[in-house]
Amino acid sequence: MTLAYMRLEMVRLLRDPGYLVMSLISPLLMYLVFTNLDLGGQGDGKAALYSMVGMAGFGAVGAVMGNGVSIAEDKPLGWIRQLRLLPLGPVQVVAGRALCAMAVTLPPILSVCLSGAVVNGVSLGIGQWAAVIGLLWLGIAPMAALGIGLGYLLTAQQAQMAGLVCYMGLSLLGGLWFPISEFPGWLAHIAQATPINRYGELSWRAGDGHGPTLLGTVVLAAWAAAFVAFAAYGFRCSTRTAV
Repeated sequence: MTLAYMRLEMVRLLRDPGYLVMSLISPLLMYLVFTNLDLGGQGDGKAALYSMVGMAGFGAVGAVMGNGVSIAEDKPLGWIRQLRLLPLGPVQVVAGRALCAMAVTLPPILSVCLSGAVVNGVSLGIGQWAAVIGLLWLGIAPMAALGIGLGYLLTAQQAQMAGLVCYMGLSLLGGLWFPISEFPGWLAHIAQATPINRYGELSWRAGDGHGPTLLGTVVLAAWAAAFVAFAAYGFRCSTRTAV
């Protein structure tokens, strides 16, 4: 039943043209513009890697936040009422929808990474490329759960505004655009506590040939647990209010 639900949601998501603009075209264009303006330090291999991972992550965040908006748009259409008829618990629904949203993050991740290799000469071993791309995909799961929770709890307009704030605000604060080493000390400490910074850290370290840090893994796991609980709560609330 869960797999059938996931297939259904995937078909519905891929019919949304907004996903193409939000998750694929926008981050790819931003990456190319930033690096051609030398804001990403394209002459520096390490800076080019940082910018590539940051913009790929930025596109992934946009994709999962857009998923929350589509959920909010579904509620007036009666989709929540239909889900109540299925033998699926809140966690199953959240997990299924999160996996669907994560699948849509692959195009921006792959396109930006391909541009990094072709345009900016990012050179990694096969294992490093696999680790960078794999962690960019797996690490977005907490943000996918956050987007789902916002979609179930808010109206479409509210979810769009909240998603935009999370998309832009957390991406900037988390260091996807610029290294947090350039932040004031107090702000850098705050940034290190965000899920976005720890998400990007996974692939930045993998690109440098290092494994995840214990602290980073714990912080990201804690945010993941909190966001899954939030999304499950949102689903319960939406099914109670659905008529």
